[in-house]
Amino acid sequence: MPHAPGRPPATGRPPRYDFSLIDRLPSLDVAGCRLYFGHDAAAPAPALLFVAGAYHGAWCYSNYLDYFARRGVSCFAIDLPGHGNLAQAGATDLDITTLGSHLEQACRALGRPLVLVGHSMGALPVMLAASRGAAHAMVLMAPSPPGNLPGARALPEVPTDSLKAPPAESEIRRRFLAVGDERDVTPIVERLTPESPAILNDRYLLRVAVDPAAIRCPGVCLEAQLDTPDRHPEGQDRAIADFLGLRHAVLHGQPHCMMYSDRWAQSATALLEWYRSLTAEAGGRY
Repeated sequence: MPHAPGRPPATGRPPRYDFSLIDRLPSLDVAGCRLYFGHDAAAPAPALLFVAGAYHGAWCYSNYLDYFARRGVSCFAIDLPGHGNLAQAGATDLDITTLGSHLEQACRALGRPLVLVGHSMGALPVMLAASRGAAHAMVLMAPSPPGNLPGARALPEVPTDSLKAPPAESEIRRRFLAVGDERDVTPIVERLTPESPAILNDRYLLRVAVDPAAIRCPGVCLEAQLDTPDRHPEGQDRAIADFLGLRHAVLHGQPHCMMYSDRWAQSATALLEWYRSLTAEAGGRY
């Protein structure tokens, strides 16, 4: 009998990371992005649109797409320019403002209410799109801070003359997953792609400001308890939520990449519960 999603098999060994679902999903190129269809319920309730962070693409949400599709929730994931299967189009001058514009255009092309879910760096284009009215609601997962967040901590600049190689296996284990050296992360290594230094420096040097007064949609900031303090110092995620007028929740036992960690199902459940509360508050509209 297959083991339950998000739980180790009966042997006690954790399951192998598997992102192959994304390769089987229908996709559509729109506004310079690639949209993957997890489930389209053709219902009035808003759809979840997952946006990946640096080095990642839509593939990293494979578990979430399966989870929400099985529960009848409309869900999509998107490759922004230079990411995922669009990585070959990456350029050293591709920046976060450009990503935000492409995401906004893709949202408007879909022509339906969307809950934008952005992880890490991907939270910044989500904030930008939301500030331009392209989101019905938003979820920020272990988000990078907007540059005008009071007290935000800058990070060292990366060289600008070439794409930045993805993190090594040791950093993937430590920072992304909080697992030991024995864990096989080959499926992740195979999917990560080089990142634009302009995007990284936008985040590291705090160059992307977001106008909190322009955020008029509800949302939540989900903090990963096991996140590394160099990029996510204590109190930063709550400060982001307060700055943008969002709810805040700490997901205990979750590392930075909560969407494919060993406990991804718990984070998906937390997101589902928030989504259901959002639609319940809308009353009879959905």
